[in-house]
Amino acid sequence: MLEGTSDAAPGADTLDAWFPVHSRHECRYRVLGFPHAGGSAASYRGWRTFVGPEIDFCPVELPGRGSRSHEAPLTSLAELVERIAGPIEPLLDVPFAFFGHSVGAHIAFECARQLRARDGRMAVHLFLSGRGAPQAGERLSRPHGLTDDALIAILRRLGGTPREVLEHRAFAAALLPIVRADLALAENNGTGGADRLSCPVTAFAGSDDASVGPDALDAWRVATRGRFRTCWVPGGHFYAPAGIAAVMREMARDLAAGEVGV
Repeated sequence: MLEGTSDAAPGADTLDAWFPVHSRHECRYRVLGFPHAGGSAASYRGWRTFVGPEIDFCPVELPGRGSRSHEAPLTSLAELVERIAGPIEPLLDVPFAFFGHSVGAHIAFECARQLRARDGRMAVHLFLSGRGAPQAGERLSRPHGLTDDALIAILRRLGGTPREVLEHRAFAAALLPIVRADLALAENNGTGGADRLSCPVTAFAGSDDASVGPDALDAWRVATRGRFRTCWVPGGHFYAPAGIAAVMREMARDLAAGEVGV
């Protein structure tokens, strides 16, 4: 088993830089997970414990956070997809899917649309979480014009960011540029038309998340020509443990259902 160890220089575009936690043991599926704005691979700490050995859930470490904090965060979604395309290849040796929470949903959608395994295989499923579709009119992804205080107020409302970070001037000053960069990644993302996927799509949201309404979540259905469903789980924008368990349980169910074509 390989758990993200490498002799590569920190920040290099390597498998272990982008995916600090991954296992190369035999698995039936691999799910690549993108975090919320300002989040890191550590945001998914513990999620792997909710799935069995048949699923290798691999959180993505984007430049600018975690072990890559010395790198400048990316603001171009096209550049992100281009840079991750090489490092991700070894993980696409089994049926693979993408997962993205909040702003990470936009990144996951674009990766599902563009990335292929070496033999041409596409993602078998796309899981979107805590975010309405772009055409639903959400404005959180518009970083320009937001003052620091306004952005901090949004982060407070969504939860998930420790109060101590938001109240500490130095900590907030380090976090906000990363959040703005991540929001910029989603700014020009769209769905529908020629961009529609053929794989099934499942869209999750917390039952207490006031930032995502049923219509906005349902609007993701235009992202695919395949099967689509929404699923509401316990918690707010950042799920309660029962919500995380439900997401992973439903993920396993969808992947298994796709295998038998039902």
